[in-house]
Amino acid sequence: MLKFIFYLFFLTPICFFNNWLIYIYTLFFFFFFFFLFNNLYFFYFYISYCFGIDKVSFIFCCLSIWICILMIYSMMKIRYSQSSFIFLIFCNFLVLMLILLFMVMDFFLFYFFFEGSLIPIVLIVFGWGYQPERLKAGFFLILYTLFFSLPFLLVIFLVYNAFGSFFFFMDFKFHSDLMMFFVIMSFMVKFPLFGVHIWLPKAHVEAPVSGSMILAGVLLKLGGYGLYRMLDFIYYFIFNYSFFFIGLSMLGSFFISIFCLVQSDLKILIAYSSVCHMSMVISGLLSLTSWGSLGSLLFMLGHGFVSSGLFYLVGLMYDRLGSRSFYVVSGLIYFLPSLSLFWFMFSVM
Repeated sequence: MLKFIFYLFFLTPICFFNNWLIYIYTLFFFFFFFFLFNNLYFFYFYISYCFGIDKVSFIFCCLSIWICILMIYSMMKIRYSQSSFIFLIFCNFLVLMLILLFMVMDFFLFYFFFEGSLIPIVLIVFGWGYQPERLKAGFFLILYTLFFSLPFLLVIFLVYNAFGSFFFFMDFKFHSDLMMFFVIMSFMVKFPLFGVHIWLPKAHVEAPVSGSMILAGVLLKLGGYGLYRMLDFIYYFIFNYSFFFIGLSMLGSFFISIFCLVQSDLKILIAYSSVCHMSMVISGLLSLTSWGSLGSLLFMLGHGFVSSGLFYLVGLMYDRLGSRSFYVVSGLIYFLPSLSLFWFMFSVM
């Protein structure tokens, strides 16, 4: 376990060379090393203190590394600028926090990395966003996340005070509905659930292409991953109140689908469609069935690749045509047929 953490940690000096190509090659090497030399036959492997890897965390770790590589490729204007090494440092810090988040088996460390992964994406939005409104979008992201996450931290300390452990797989018998509501809402904001989704389109519109890719590809999945890990802890609450969250998510998915039909900005369209897709993930996880959990995990994995690919295509069009509006980029198939083929493939998936 320590070799993975040290490898990512010591990638930081490479960022100061201001050479994004060397950084991508070393990250590729880590990706193949991580992918090939893991044994998925066991429930958990590489267990060290409070870290370990299972099949679910392995999938999300590979997804995080892959999308981080693609987000560096997408920043064509930043690659050769003087500030590119700062961007690489943020990317390296982000992938380190995500890998540690998916490997951890401790409530408190999970919360620490869960919130720590927010720092680099907010700095990327502030530093490389398109418009002055990026400050407002970043504050929306921080406000929504912290407002619902701080009660979750209080619940973690109460659990430790009652049972003396932060370990995921302890048999916690804690039946306070108010506390379980705070736990589940801290993950619903990350999805996001309809009603607490206002920060998502604002963050996507103001974020650069790379920020939108990592935000849609990985950070939206943190809510699903956290909810999957906490299912045993909040089982009784979900059993009693799952109808409310499933009904709200399905109703929100219907309204947002109608709202997508009248959008002219491609980025806002993809952002709102992500809310619809995550509503299906919420319904699958809260169904408390094995098929629902498996389908939700596969849905999150597929959405991570497809949504980041769509945002990358939007970035390509914006760099070449200077607009994200449907009315400006219509008729793309006549002069960019290959790009239109990729649009069709990602939209079908």
